[in-house]
Amino acid sequence: MNDHADDELVITQVTDTYDAEQYLPSLMTLLQRCVNDEPSTSSLGFLAPLSEDRAKDQWRESLKGVTGSEPSTVLLVATPDDDPFNVLAAIQISRYFKETHDHKGEIKKLLVSPDHRRYGLGKRLMEEAERFARDDMKLEMLLLDTATETPARQFYARFGWTEWGCCPRYARFADGRKGDCTFFYKMLQ
Repeated sequence: MNDHADDELVITQVTDTYDAEQYLPSLMTLLQRCVNDEPSTSSLGFLAPLSEDRAKDQWRESLKGVTGSEPSTVLLVATPDDDPFNVLAAIQISRYFKETHDHKGEIKKLLVSPDHRRYGLGKRLMEEAERFARDDMKLEMLLLDTATETPARQFYARFGWTEWGCCPRYARFADGRKGDCTFFYKMLQ
């Protein structure tokens, strides 16, 4: 990619098992980099060092919810247009299946390769996830949570997400320290 140009990227929804297998190696690398490169700010549910086997197991389990006959999760990946299985960023959107909660979904993970941060890729992927949730999934609201002491908190606030609470010592960072978690929502309609 030239200068990490945003317009050279393709955002794709992963829907079938064949494509999921093609994406798997770079999804594993992406998750490992997001956990292992900066364990003091990574709060993705894994302790560092995240092994290749653990990353593969995580993605295989996640991909089951993406490719089935009734998928519970949408996975969007951003790749260079000239390297379609090299995932630079990924985001997951999950739907709530309770009748009283079926109007909302949750952003599960927004992962951006450390080499491609601060170039608008996270913003572009989040905007596409919000559009997809609203237009394709017919959701009215999205929820997410993030570690309070990371740049992600400012990222979500800057893009119109509303902070609605904080839980102290909610989860551990990849380096093992416990940290607070901030919860956000965004109305889509």
